[in-house]
Amino acid sequence: MSSRDIISLLESIQSSPASLRESLAEDPDAVLSQCREVIDKLDLAIIQLLNHRVAAASVIADVKKILDLPVYVPSREADVLRNIVDANHGPLDNDAAKRLYERIIDETRANERQRYQDDALDDSDR
Repeated sequence: MSSRDIISLLESIQSSPASLRESLAEDPDAVLSQCREVIDKLDLAIIQLLNHRVAAASVIADVKKILDLPVYVPSREADVLRNIVDANHGPLDNDAAKRLYERIIDETRANERQRYQDDALDDSDR
């Protein structure tokens, strides 16, 4: 199922409750299976994007280290959260979107801490 198929299926489900009821009457297992397939595909895309985001944050952390800049910049985090809220058009509410991104930011920082600890251990072995 391509991303276009996923979007098309989601739009058809959301735009036509009558059509959904009709499909459910015909083959409820197939509808449920299709919806789960959409979620599985979206989950794969999300994890790939999260890993790209962590990789980009790692590059930024390396640049900050080289330039001797602070790792944590509260105003930048506020900007990220504001951008997320501005871009969010639901159905996820803004508070939930912020909580998700706060968690993503926390996990990104934890990844960086672990990476620097691992680097420090590697350096001490030399």
